[in-house]
Amino acid sequence: MTAAPEAPRLALLHRIGDVIANLCAVIAATALCVIVVINGANVVNRYVFGHAFAWAEELMIFLMILIVFAGAATVTWRNAHIKIELITESLPPAARKIAAGVVGVASVVVLAVLDNVSFRIVSMLYAFDQRSLALEAPLWIPQGFVSVGLLLIAVMLVLRAVCGPRPAAPTS
Repeated sequence: MTAAPEAPRLALLHRIGDVIANLCAVIAATALCVIVVINGANVVNRYVFGHAFAWAEELMIFLMILIVFAGAATVTWRNAHIKIELITESLPPAARKIAAGVVGVASVVVLAVLDNVSFRIVSMLYAFDQRSLALEAPLWIPQGFVSVGLLLIAVMLVLRAVCGPRPAAPTS
C-alpha cells in the first residue's frame, strides 16, 4: 500500500511546527538565562557597590513577557498546556472531536481579535515613539512580543489542526 499523496505536505507542516516551536523554546531559554545574569549582576552591584542598576527590573520584565509568549507558542505546538479534561473525557469519541474543533476555532478567533488589538497598540506606540522610563527603550518592542506571540499561538493551533496528531515512528 502506498502512502497518501498529502503525507509529504503533512510531514513538511510538522517540520515547520517543530522548527518554530524549537526556535521559540531557545528564545525563551536564552531570555531566562539573560534574566539570571542581569539579576545576579544587579544583586552584586547592589550589595557590593551600594547601588542597583536602574534599568534591570524593567529589562527583566520585558524579557519575562518574551518568555511567556515564546513559551506559549512552544507549549501550544507540543499540546503540553494545562487543561481540565473532566467534561471532554466523559464524552463519546465523536463528541470529543467536535468539542476539540469548536474549542480550536474559538481559540483562533479570540487570538485573532486580541492580536489585531495588540498590533494596533504596537503601531501607536511606534508612531508616538513611546519609551520606557529606565531603559528609554521603545515600548513597541515588548508589546510586539505580545502581538507576535499571539499570532504564533494561533499559527500553531492551525498547524496542529491541519496536521493532526504526529504519526508514530516506523518500527523495524
